Amino acid sequence: MQLHKIYIILFVLTILAASCRHLNTKQTAYLRGKIVNPRADNVIISRDFLMLQSDTLGLLSENEVAGPIKVPEEGLYIIYIFPEYQTIYLKPGDSLAFHLNVDEFDESISFSGSSGFENNLMMSVFLIDEQESDYFYRHNFQFDLQNFNRKIDSFQNLKKRTIESYREELAETSQLYQNILSLLAKSMDFNLKEVYAQKHTYEKLSPDFFAYCSVLHRELPDPNIIYMYAFADSFLERQLKSEKTKIKNPYWKISEIIDREIYDSKFKDNLLVKYCSRYIKGKLVAEKDATVNNFYQKIKSRLYKDYCDSLIAKNKLMQEGNHFPESFYLTIDKRRLPSDSLFPPGSKTLVSFWDLRFRKNFVSNLKKMEAFQKAYPDMQLVVINTNAGYFDEWLLQKPVSSHMKFVQAIDRKQVNKIKPFLLSQVYLLDGNKIKASMRNMYAPGFDKELRKFNSEK
Repeated sequence: MQLHKIYIILFVLTILAASCRHLNTKQTAYLRGKIVNPRADNVIISRDFLMLQSDTLGLLSENEVAGPIKVPEEGLYIIYIFPEYQTIYLKPGDSLAFHLNVDEFDESISFSGSSGFENNLMMSVFLIDEQESDYFYRHNFQFDLQNFNRKIDSFQNLKKRTIESYREELAETSQLYQNILSLLAKSMDFNLKEVYAQKHTYEKLSPDFFAYCSVLHRELPDPNIIYMYAFADSFLERQLKSEKTKIKNPYWKISEIIDREIYDSKFKDNLLVKYCSRYIKGKLVAEKDATVNNFYQKIKSRLYKDYCDSLIAKNKLMQEGNHFPESFYLTIDKRRLPSDSLFPPGSKTLVSFWDLRFRKNFVSNLKKMEAFQKAYPDMQLVVINTNAGYFDEWLLQKPVSSHMKFVQAIDRKQVNKIKPFLLSQVYLLDGNKIKASMRNMYAPGFDKELRKFNSEK
């Protein structure tokens, strides 16, 4: 009898283990891709635009990626292939293959596999959306209302015909996917109508024109429909402009409008963290203030609050009066150089940054720094390349200059502490002490700050 019970327990445990393996498989999807002209050595797939919960697939031989990724629920996921991102549709248990040329990202991407049809159809609609946007911006929205609506309708009909041409295949897809596709086909129109309203303030538009705004008062099929964010940004801008009184703190007001007007909880959270992080970065917030706390009262996701906390912590670390974080760098002759040697006592240094993947940005900064060098010959100029691990590539692309020190970051953890929010961000150091931190060297007050910095003893 005892032996019989043991057999029963072992049998139940075996069944449970098999069920767990089955459930685990159903929580993943398999992705395989061929990338032409890659700019980075990995692909990131995430359920949120901040890439806080994501999987990374490394580039294999012949520029391929392959492997399982976490897909806990059906919907849109963000795929980031530097320097572009796109949304893809996945279900647990799916397999999806893709092929793309990074230099012609949206135009070249194609899919196959169990969710290949859904993604290819979605991309077809997306490309029409892009054509539609390009058309109106190219003409600067210079249409009367009748012609504007007529052209909007023509693009909408084109999208409808594209979708209806796959009626039989579409019938085999889930209702959720069909709802996502439907909103994707309309959301570009929402944004364009918002922009039209702002460019034609002299024209009295009827309440019927703004009927599309009712979508904000409904649950969305998915929070990752890209053009809903462009629409929401334009909507919020219009709402701010419609206020009768002068707004001292637009971010506080934006949080109130989002909380009042956006009903979908995930979409609302995404918008709140977007504007909260923009406020923290733009104001270089180093301590939680009333505005941040106001956002935190409305943001539901702990993960999003932690993200904002990390931005505040970084600002606090890099604020005036602190020491520049200690780290090691590689010189052009591959010597390891500690930061206290790079920024010795008594030196005055302007620290700029370079990401070799954004070469155009650096070229414009370089001209500005060369002008500073002529104006302040005793000031040291240090350029830190933040691509830790890409020394050889950096060395090949590094400009030839005898006026600046170029160093390569080594430690990826340290990079996260010093990496600027924008590549134009600069620091002024007296020795290794931060005297000023500026979001960019093009700000009207920067030249005055630089003169003051160099005149101090």
